[in-house]
Amino acid sequence: MIKACLPTTLFLLLSTPGYSQTVPSFPLHPNDLELTRLAQPFQYFDKIGKRAGIMGYEGGTFEAWVWPWKPLRNFELSFLLGTSTQPILAKDIVRTISVTPEATVLTYTYESFTVKEIIVVPRDEPGVILLLDVYSTTLLTIVAGFLPVMQPMWPAGIGGQYSYWDDDVHAYIISEGQWRALFLCGSPLAQQMAAPPAHMFADNPLQFKIDVKPGDTASKFVPIVIAGGSKTKMDSVKATFNRLWRNAESYYNENHNYYRNLRNSTMQVITANKEFNLAYEWGKVALDNLMITNPTLGTGMVAGFGLSGGGARPGFAWFFGGDAFINSLAMNGYGDYAKVRDALAFTQKWQRQENFPIRKKNPNDPPKDVGKMAHELSQSDGLCDWWNDYHYGYNHADTTPWYLVAMGDYVRASGDVEFLRKSWTSVKQAYEWCLSKDSDGDGLMDLKGAGLGALEFGKLVGIYADVYTCGVWVQGIKEMIRMAELVGDTQMKKQAEEQLKKAQPVLEKKFWLDKQGFYSYGATEKGEQVAEKTPWSGVAMMFGLFDTLRTRTSIEAFNGADLCTDWGVRTLARSSTLFEPTNYNYGATWPFISSFFNTAQFKYGYSLAGYGVLQSVIRHAFDNALGVVPEVFSGELNQKLGEAYHHQGFSTTGYMLPFVRGLIGLETDATTNRVTLSPSFPPDWKLVDVKNVRLGEGVFNFKITQTDSSISVQPYSSDTKRFSLVFEPRRVSDDGPKEVILNGKSVAPSEAPRREILIEAGAELRYIYAKRPSILPQANPISPGATNSSLKIISFRKESESKLVLQVEGVRGTYSLKLVNPDL
Repeated sequence: MIKACLPTTLFLLLSTPGYSQTVPSFPLHPNDLELTRLAQPFQYFDKIGKRAGIMGYEGGTFEAWVWPWKPLRNFELSFLLGTSTQPILAKDIVRTISVTPEATVLTYTYESFTVKEIIVVPRDEPGVILLLDVYSTTLLTIVAGFLPVMQPMWPAGIGGQYSYWDDDVHAYIISEGQWRALFLCGSPLAQQMAAPPAHMFADNPLQFKIDVKPGDTASKFVPIVIAGGSKTKMDSVKATFNRLWRNAESYYNENHNYYRNLRNSTMQVITANKEFNLAYEWGKVALDNLMITNPTLGTGMVAGFGLSGGGARPGFAWFFGGDAFINSLAMNGYGDYAKVRDALAFTQKWQRQENFPIRKKNPNDPPKDVGKMAHELSQSDGLCDWWNDYHYGYNHADTTPWYLVAMGDYVRASGDVEFLRKSWTSVKQAYEWCLSKDSDGDGLMDLKGAGLGALEFGKLVGIYADVYTCGVWVQGIKEMIRMAELVGDTQMKKQAEEQLKKAQPVLEKKFWLDKQGFYSYGATEKGEQVAEKTPWSGVAMMFGLFDTLRTRTSIEAFNGADLCTDWGVRTLARSSTLFEPTNYNYGATWPFISSFFNTAQFKYGYSLAGYGVLQSVIRHAFDNALGVVPEVFSGELNQKLGEAYHHQGFSTTGYMLPFVRGLIGLETDATTNRVTLSPSFPPDWKLVDVKNVRLGEGVFNFKITQTDSSISVQPYSSDTKRFSLVFEPRRVSDDGPKEVILNGKSVAPSEAPRREILIEAGAELRYIYAKRPSILPQANPISPGATNSSLKIISFRKESESKLVLQVEGVRGTYSLKLVNPDL
């Protein structure tokens, strides 16, 4: 909790007697999600709202965005003592950073003062509020400086920018000749310092100052505001500016309540690992922050955030269809259905139609690519002709089958069949487009004329078919069958069933490498297989599309240090001649690609290896920018790449998806009123509480209890609705339960693990096992900059009643493993 310090007097109050230009101080809410550490002045941080955001460094320097405009960059504070003219830079005296979903606090300390900068980005306002909690033993002048930019997001650009000081609001006005957008940056307590030419931007920063004197009689926060927006008038912007600082406490409380509701209204998971629990809740916040509102385009999901510096690309803060579809799987997992629906509906607006959004050069040309989903959409569309002047909009092949997968997953999890009916024409068009990209008639999509797949550059880009795109497509066919049945389209259901019968066997044949014993990356048009070891087949493994025995063989081949590092999974094996550790597609480590393979590890019984990968990706939420995960890391060192953006949505999905669908093993189907729980817990986890699981109109909680010889699930809720439960624990080295007990009565073990049991709140389902020795997962205290050195557990299986076989890989030296029931 932060409170205002000793009373101070603000000089400027003398000129306006009886009218407070400060904000009455208020306490910050205690929050058990708070992340605090000594500040790292050149480590990234951000604070994001639906209509605005800031991205900067923990030293306090940042750039501001009010979507889709960047009004300023290099905002920073400095301090002057008494009559001194030597500035003390905030970044030189920053001590701590404290982050909660609702606010970020940077603390600057010097021998004669402390300033706490409380950063609040209101949920649904076009602006940013900075509240300075000041304690000083001497006259202190706070100087705020920034470089005005006044540019829209890449690739649009404008000229004619200008700025000047306005005494009415004590702020700099930043705009351009056509008034397409207008912004203010200042404070009701500010005095102008810099006097640049009004008609142009100078090279030096604009500055204003705030004088603070010891002995003030009331506890106050000093406000600084950045506000504005597109196509707005001066009076409106000034009104917004004043509304923000005068209602700062209300906006802070609104943020706090919003994120508390996000936490409480979606699924909560409480495990024995506190770091996992904390990362899970921050994952919900990070994914929620991707939903932004553009005043021209509407509300949709962007891909991530990062500093643009002197450019105009704030990370991937424009709309990516594929990222939205992939992230939706994680969001469906914890039940944030409304945002997933909004994200899906947004992508439908840009689906290719005849002569929309790309104009045909010749009206007589046949329509091209009708039904294809957009890969990316810049937020500056409308200020430039994004679709016709740039070629990025539809350059990926995998986006459209991902749309089918995301739609099917959303409808199944949420039960929102009405949205599916409204979207059915769009879904069918996407399906038909995918069918049209099977140039050799083998049932699988190929990349010939379809666009990019897994890779975007390099030697393997010209491949004819990759396992990633084909795997997504086959899962899309399966989803199409289910969706067609839900809307009653019997003809489409029959067609998709025939397509699946054709495509799935070809998927197996095309990509299985019998000599190597794993699934390949791709194949040429002549059918030649690319024998590179990559985790891209993890997508098809996660969806259960391959032969079970071959999938297990592949996972074992991939579990070693050739692909798996202590900080995630490489895109390409270290043993490959194409391997380059800092190459985005050919050796770097992606949290994104870890998500599919990691989920498959849990689903196929490799929980020891899976736990290690999951733990390694979760660490990134704390070792880098607090609460978010960067885009990509080196393949040789635990270090974010220089080209990597700092807050990437699908990197958060990199641990959220395997956490929910792998480790917890939760799947919901509201269309059939079914819950599947397939936990893969470490043997020392005695209790896991899974709360707020939404199933249609019902909400249920599940208490999962584990001992050496049993595991049980007990649904509890005030809801009296009954549902089907499939409970399939994945316990390493077990043959299966000896006995199954439902509400105190024995159930045939041969039937129960695969049988849907009708159950209700208050019931208890218990599986009894023979006691076995088990291995606990290793702790992975990997530090930034470290190399790959932890023990890799390739497999762990029972060979006979008296023999368990553990296959491991490590560096020369000694490792320790903890056993449960070692006497057995």
